[in-house]
Amino acid sequence: MKKTVDVSWQCLCIIHLFFEASRGAPRWLPGTLKPTARHSENAVLTFKAQAQSIYATALLAAYGVFLCSFFFLQEYGDVYRFYARVISIPSLIAFFYSIRLVSGHPLFKLIALYMAYLLLSGLWSEPLDRYRLGQMGAICVYLISFFTTTHYLVNRNPAHFDLMLRACTLAAGAAAIASIFIFYMSNPFPGTRMDGIGALTNINEYANVYGVFALLALGFAINSRKAITRGLFLLAMVAFMCVAWFGQSRTAFASILVALGVLSGLSLGREKSYLLAGLALVVVLLLLAFPEVVQQAFERGQSFRFVIWSEVWQGILARPVFGHGLLSELAIDTGRQKPMSVAHNAYLQIFWTGGIIGLLLFLLLLGSAFRFALRRGQQQGDYRILCILIFAACAMMTGVDILIARPRDQWILFWLPLAMLMAFGNADNVSHGRPRGHKAS
Repeated sequence: MKKTVDVSWQCLCIIHLFFEASRGAPRWLPGTLKPTARHSENAVLTFKAQAQSIYATALLAAYGVFLCSFFFLQEYGDVYRFYARVISIPSLIAFFYSIRLVSGHPLFKLIALYMAYLLLSGLWSEPLDRYRLGQMGAICVYLISFFTTTHYLVNRNPAHFDLMLRACTLAAGAAAIASIFIFYMSNPFPGTRMDGIGALTNINEYANVYGVFALLALGFAINSRKAITRGLFLLAMVAFMCVAWFGQSRTAFASILVALGVLSGLSLGREKSYLLAGLALVVVLLLLAFPEVVQQAFERGQSFRFVIWSEVWQGILARPVFGHGLLSELAIDTGRQKPMSVAHNAYLQIFWTGGIIGLLLFLLLLGSAFRFALRRGQQQGDYRILCILIFAACAMMTGVDILIARPRDQWILFWLPLAMLMAFGNADNVSHGRPRGHKAS
C-alpha cells in the first residue's frame, strides 16, 4: 500500500512538473524569478531603442531629402507640400522631445518675439485678410518644427547629422553641375544668363542656396583627411561658384567670395594660404576664360533697384514706427507690365513691413546669431555657421525680401544656420554619436 502511495505521489509530481514546464520555468527554482523580469525589461528597452533608432534614421533621411528638394522638384509649392506631409507630421515626436530645450535658447526667444510682432502687424495691414494671416501663422509653426527637428537630429546623433550634411552637399554639387550642362545644351555658352533647374523661381535664389552649400563644402574639405574626399568637396564648391558666375548673380557671387575668404582665413595651419590662393585662382580663371559674363553683368545695370528702393523708402517714411503690416503688399511701377511687389532688400522690406520696431527686432536677432556663431567658432573651431551668416547678411542687401515665407531660399540661407546654432548649443555637451541622456555601456 505504501509503495502504491509513493508511486502515485511520484506520478503527481511528474504531472505537476510537466504543467509548470509548459507555463515556463518553475518559480521555485533558484534565480528563475529575477532573471525572467530582467529579461522582459531588457526586451522592452531593446525594442524601444530600436524603434527610436528607426524613427531617427527615417526622419534624418526625410530631412536630407528636404534640403535637396529645391534642386529636383519643379515648383517651390511642391517643397512646401513635401515638408508639410513628409516631415511636419512625423516630426511631432521630435517636437515634444526638443521644444523644452529649444525654447530655452536665447535665439529662439528672439525668433518667437520677432514672429509674434510680425503676426501682430498683420492686424493693421491693408487689407486685413484673416485667411492669409492664418497661413502666415502656419508657416511660423512649420519653422518652429524645423528648429525642433534639427535639434532632435543633432542631439540624437551628431555624427549622423554631419554625415547627412556631407551627402546633401555632394548631392547639391551634382545638381549644380547638371544644371550648368543641361541649361547650356540648349542655350549659347556663356553668353546667355544661366537659369537654375528645380523648384526656386530665379537664379538669385539658386545662388543663395548654392552659396550656403559652398561654405559647407569648404568646411568639409578643410576637415577631410582623404585627398579624394577633399577633392570632391572642393569640386562641388567650384560648381556652386560657377552657378553664381554664369547666372550673373552679382551680389551672391561677391558675398560667396567674402564668406569663403573669411572661412579660409579662419582655418588653422598652413592650409590657410593654400585655400586663399585657390580661391583667387578660381576667380582669375573665370575672369580670363569668360570675360563676356562680367561685361553682360555690368551692362544689365541695377535693374530698377534704385527706383524700387526710393519708393520703398517713401513708404517707410509714411509709417516709420509700426510699418504697413505683414499682409500689405508693395506695388511699385517700374515701367513693366506688372508692378514690383518686392523691395529687393531684406532690411528695407522688414522696415517697410514692421516699421522701426520690426527692424530693430530683426537686427537684434541677427546680431545675437552672430555672437553665438562666433562663440562656437572660438570654442569648437567651427566657423562655418558664422560665415554662412556673413554670406546671408550680404546677400540680403539685394534680395531675400521676406523671411517668414514658405520653404524657399530663406530657409537654407537664414533659418538653417539659426536652427543649427540652437541645436549645436546642446549637442556640444553630448558625447559624440550617442543620444542625449544615455550612459555609455
